[in-house]
Amino acid sequence: MSNIIQIKAPIIRDNNIISQQYHTYTPYTQSYENNDEIRIAIQSQDLNVLPSESYLFIEFEAKRSGTTVSTQKVKFNPFYLAHLFSEMRYELNGVEIDRCKTPGITSALKTMIACKSSDLSLYYLYRLNEEVDILQTTYSLILPLRFIFGFCDDYNKIILNSKHELIIIRNRIDSGLCSSESDSEVFKFNVTKIHWKIPHIKLSDEGRLLTLKSIERDDSIPMAYRSWDLYDLPVVPQARRNIWKVKTTTQLTKPRFVVVAFQTITDPCKNVSEFSHCNISDVKLYLNDERYPYDNLNTSFSQSRYQELYHTFLKIHQSYYNDGNPNAAGVNFHDFKNGSTIFPFDCSRSDERHKNGTIDVLIEIESNRNIPENTKAYCLIIHDNLVRYSPLTNFVRREF
Repeated sequence: MSNIIQIKAPIIRDNNIISQQYHTYTPYTQSYENNDEIRIAIQSQDLNVLPSESYLFIEFEAKRSGTTVSTQKVKFNPFYLAHLFSEMRYELNGVEIDRCKTPGITSALKTMIACKSSDLSLYYLYRLNEEVDILQTTYSLILPLRFIFGFCDDYNKIILNSKHELIIIRNRIDSGLCSSESDSEVFKFNVTKIHWKIPHIKLSDEGRLLTLKSIERDDSIPMAYRSWDLYDLPVVPQARRNIWKVKTTTQLTKPRFVVVAFQTITDPCKNVSEFSHCNISDVKLYLNDERYPYDNLNTSFSQSRYQELYHTFLKIHQSYYNDGNPNAAGVNFHDFKNGSTIFPFDCSRSDERHKNGTIDVLIEIESNRNIPENTKAYCLIIHDNLVRYSPLTNFVRREF
């Protein structure tokens, strides 16, 4: 029956949540130098929090090394904020449930293939690529944790009566995060403040009664999400055909989506979030005897012949969140060739009858000419994950 003729349909009001306020948590120490480990904990276990809506509030100063000033304007490179850190981990009741290595590269690749329509404005802010005044005292921006952890991106429910801890490791260098008219200038990022802001949820009597019943029964609450694991090949051999054996995994953590990208590093001050096409003509993903895609890509970026690859990119963008809006993609056809070239694979449809055994993840790379010198390859593997926790006993168990 059509909704427009249901004139006596009941009015439904959701009054289970009576308050949702952000609370600020600070690190144990106030040192944010290169290579420092920064820990932010939520010790109180009598809270209902919503990690999926939490974010880091970061203040920093960008200064030149040396006394010569050639210009007052600099350009922050896209995703530079996540490049301040080399690793981030999320722990629940002392058990690590998600980890992000090289957050700048990981978040750049993930948000390029999949970004929720509601996050597009934040995505473009996160990719800030405009000139700013370097003489400004401090800068402040937010870094949503759903851009860093698959756990925060997929699991959008509250977590009851648990201890949370966020571990952040500052990167050892800050080169490549911003650039100016002078290629010889090097900039230093002095982080002055890092706060974790996370919503506290207060429930109505009815909502609190529902959660208390679950706690009293000591229910094991499942949290299903997708983890993002990044692997790199430090130097791609200068050949026209290369085979890269990325890893061996189990059937339980079989890849659902895979993204391959290349960087040619000729200058340490170069944009660290820029990916090159390197005249690649074909990239194939092998999961044992399964091959993706079945046909050859036969791309030629010099002749702007990469329509099939871009079409695959758009289809994955729509299927990741079951979002049918192709305009939600953050990379247009022109930018895809110039600095945002990635090779994505959708392997979420596969035979699940055989649960035993291992899977070899292998990448085959072919190019029209030899791979350029100082080229690095990245492989982002997105796979299913399942964690169960008990609000009464604080027991956490990883299923995968």
